[in-house]
Amino acid sequence: MNLLENKSSYRLSGRTTWQEDVLYLGYSASFLEFCFRGTKVEAEFVTDRLDWEDKFRAWIAVFVDGAEEPFLRFPLTKERESFVLFESNEEKETTIRVMKYSEAAFGAAGIASVDITGEILPPPAAKEKKIEVIGDSITCGYGIEGIVEKDTFTTAQENPWNAYGCRVARTLDTEVSLISWSGNGIISHYVEETVNEPRNDEPLMPELYRYADLSADLRRGKAPAEYIQRDFTEYQPQLVIINLGTNDGSYTRYMPERGRAFVNGYVKFLREVREVNPSANILCTVGLMRQETNALVKEAVERVNAFGDNKVFFLEAFLQDEKEDGLGADYHPTEQTQKKFGEFLVDYITKQGLI
Repeated sequence: MNLLENKSSYRLSGRTTWQEDVLYLGYSASFLEFCFRGTKVEAEFVTDRLDWEDKFRAWIAVFVDGAEEPFLRFPLTKERESFVLFESNEEKETTIRVMKYSEAAFGAAGIASVDITGEILPPPAAKEKKIEVIGDSITCGYGIEGIVEKDTFTTAQENPWNAYGCRVARTLDTEVSLISWSGNGIISHYVEETVNEPRNDEPLMPELYRYADLSADLRRGKAPAEYIQRDFTEYQPQLVIINLGTNDGSYTRYMPERGRAFVNGYVKFLREVREVNPSANILCTVGLMRQETNALVKEAVERVNAFGDNKVFFLEAFLQDEKEDGLGADYHPTEQTQKKFGEFLVDYITKQGLI
């Protein structure tokens, strides 16, 4: 029996969309979870952009019975391909979580069917409290499994589950939804030092945030009027964490005019996040990899506080320590740094009573 034919038999987490009868896991760490009593689970996956290099493939992780680490991890390398997710000689009650490990910017991860040999049981209940994390490559877990100056970017080494956002959610026992995209920012993507114009040729986070999965819409060549708008009533978090500004810093470079543009853009984005999350606390943080925008993010928070929104907070991140914790691929945070950052955030969130 195909699990996906009955929407009450599973639960979804993160931003997901249905396209042409296929369930797509959109952003990092989005997942499908279900329970059954039986002997086998086989799923058919769908992906796209097979002309891309292997380093841009979609990756899937499969967790069994709430394990801390996945039982399976594999890339999607064919337009349609079936994988056995679970098999046992004896019938047993089992919980399966199918999670997208790679980020939204690259290969799509669609699930066309989930065939279960056995009886479908009610899915696990969602957590009572919810967190949303808006970020860039750090949030995606980019390079977390790589080594600096040895490895360069590949989706195979992305691991959002061990990045700070999911760690915060596990520690606080909450749901989590990540909206994250490598190289992204408020007014500019990452640029090289010789570039003196903001790079906005691809969607920036303020635009991405409004849609369920803009990457999927763009890959399908949809017109703007056809983009799937995000229904924010589906997921109302008590806490929104925003970790943006790292990539903007490659453009602002402590230049006053650029800094003003960033602050104005950040304030505008905060207002948009507030509009769709009217009761949430919003925690803004930045500074783990570079620190050009730390003071600018703080200024943006102070401005919205002055406008009367006292549920927006700023917490300056610590700079990653290469000597003590190493560096991941392309100078990104290692798992140890991500762990420390998660603990750092949890300590502040708990002391401030933000959730």
